[in-house]
Amino acid sequence: MKLSSKSKKKTFAAAILSILFALWTSHCANLGQPQGLGPTGLLYASYSLGLSERNLPKLPLKKGKSCVKRYGFFFTSGNASIGSAANTSGILEIYRIEKEATNYLSLYSSLCTIVWGI
Repeated sequence: MKLSSKSKKKTFAAAILSILFALWTSHCANLGQPQGLGPTGLLYASYSLGLSERNLPKLPLKKGKSCVKRYGFFFTSGNASIGSAANTSGILEIYRIEKEATNYLSLYSSLCTIVWGI
């Protein structure tokens, strides 16, 4: 019994989807946040985490932000270091550090470091 071209395409697509699902559920492939921080939603995730805080001064604080972004499964770029975030706003003394993560369908995800200081 020969399979038609259409049947072969469906079988191939089903095999690929099965393999991707198996990799995803066995954690052999990271289809969520590239940073591995916090929960990851299959369709969407967005959250922020406070990592460190000192007693805040009465002065208004500056905010600095730097991010690492991932496009698809193949390309990641950026710098989410604390120093990079502080440099974006000229912060010399840091009072608070936060992490902010976003994930859309695992096709785009980002991890940002946010610092507050003077």
